[in-house]
Amino acid sequence: MAGPSGNRACGSSEGWIRDSMPTMRIGIVGAGIGGLTAAIALSADGHTVTVFEQSGRLGEIGAGIQLSPNATRVLDHLGVLDAVGKVAVRPATGDLHRWDDGSILVSQPLGDTVLARYGYPYFHVHRADLHRLLVQAATRSDIRLGHRVRALDEVNGHVRVRFDGIHRSEEVDLLVGADGIHSTVRRHLFGNEQPRFSGNCVWRGLVEATQVAHLGLPVSSHAFLGPGQHFVCYYVSAGRYVNWVGVAPANGWTSESWTEPGLLDDALADFEGWCDTVTGLIKAAEGQTPYRWALYDRDPLPQWGRGRITLLGDACHPMLPFMAQGAAQAIEDAVVLAGGLARWPDPVEALSRYEDLRRDRTARVQLAARDNEQLFHLVDGDRQIARDLRLASPESQASHRNAWLFDYDAVAAASAAP
Repeated sequence: MAGPSGNRACGSSEGWIRDSMPTMRIGIVGAGIGGLTAAIALSADGHTVTVFEQSGRLGEIGAGIQLSPNATRVLDHLGVLDAVGKVAVRPATGDLHRWDDGSILVSQPLGDTVLARYGYPYFHVHRADLHRLLVQAATRSDIRLGHRVRALDEVNGHVRVRFDGIHRSEEVDLLVGADGIHSTVRRHLFGNEQPRFSGNCVWRGLVEATQVAHLGLPVSSHAFLGPGQHFVCYYVSAGRYVNWVGVAPANGWTSESWTEPGLLDDALADFEGWCDTVTGLIKAAEGQTPYRWALYDRDPLPQWGRGRITLLGDACHPMLPFMAQGAAQAIEDAVVLAGGLARWPDPVEALSRYEDLRRDRTARVQLAARDNEQLFHLVDGDRQIARDLRLASPESQASHRNAWLFDYDAVAAASAAP
């Protein structure tokens, strides 16, 4: 199978250069997007992969995510990009709008322009659609549900994993913690740490596109920037739904759960006075339960793992959603981890190299997301006017503001590293 730029996908694991690579028993804690991507990449290289998921059922909460070319390049390498493309939406542009009248501050091309420049598409996808396709592709891995990790021990060159309510343990050669911002594996490695509260919360809704056809929403990525808050919306599920996300001051709301219900009237109150597109999308969710969660992240970690245990995705670099890179960075992690294990036969060295390859890039994305929080939320006035002029400048229009993200080739990074 060839990808958009002619790369050979490695669903059959023909993409890595191997140096007498030993195969191992690898455990992954967490069957989210990052954990499943890692399972696909590692099992394709011949490793015996077991995924331990604490939930009793497979499925993803949440709604839309954005997959930029740095992520879709990896999905092509793993042989799943074509399937994702059938359920995704390819936005024509990325538009930043003013909050009160909806006017466009800057519009940068995505669509065919991104495909031509980077060789891979920019997609909007429903998180559940992507997760379902990754589950289907992870057929070589053993996914065990209802396995909540209780304790970890490194014994005689192995990692012993013990679980709540299960009177037996599992031994693996390597363990990967892909278990999110409240990672049990991270806590085992580094003790109890509290994530940093941003002071903001997120409203999330999903409405049928037919319900909001009167808004005339173009097939683009839309972000409305306002004083102290912002609002994002785009189509998902092959255009059947519009995903919307509103970021506003938390006002005492501190629950981080993605499944905590909120009140629609509170969401409307948070965005009172905003343009018709924003208020129209929120009102279209009438009769549904909007979800609300507090936004947390962490400072970049100086170290991700120890010995035969490492971390991946939000477990090591949880980030605010203001770069739309949370899922993309976990996907990058997965393929770099697999490439490192193919290149360096000693597993402890391979995990150390993986961390070295990923630490600076993910830290940059984490900090850029924090910067965007400030940039997006400027109060109307001199600084906001200067921002808008800068965004609309010819220099800004000439180069995509996220080119440094899109250009990155995680597959090549792992293969070419010394």
